[in-house]
Amino acid sequence: MASSYERKGPDGLQKLFLYLILLDWFILLYLTTELKEMPFKQGVAASIMVTLFNFLLVNLCFKRARRSSDSYLIYPVIAGALLSFLLLAYFFFFN
Repeated sequence: MASSYERKGPDGLQKLFLYLILLDWFILLYLTTELKEMPFKQGVAASIMVTLFNFLLVNLCFKRARRSSDSYLIYPVIAGALLSFLLLAYFFFFN
């Protein structure tokens, strides 16, 4: 007999993904306050790392949203990626 399995709440991978989104926003908020005082080398390194992190997060988000009905996760990830791009542009053009 095949019994149907009911999932009670989000799985562990989805929780980890949500924590990664929160970590991304905390990192972006920290960078907005500290980017002005950073030396150029540290600013470049931080900008590259945040950009790579957001790139990986966007790719994971699109794979995750395609497989299930988690399309609501796309909006905060895309907003974070755009904010990181704006921070990167601000650092290189106005600092």
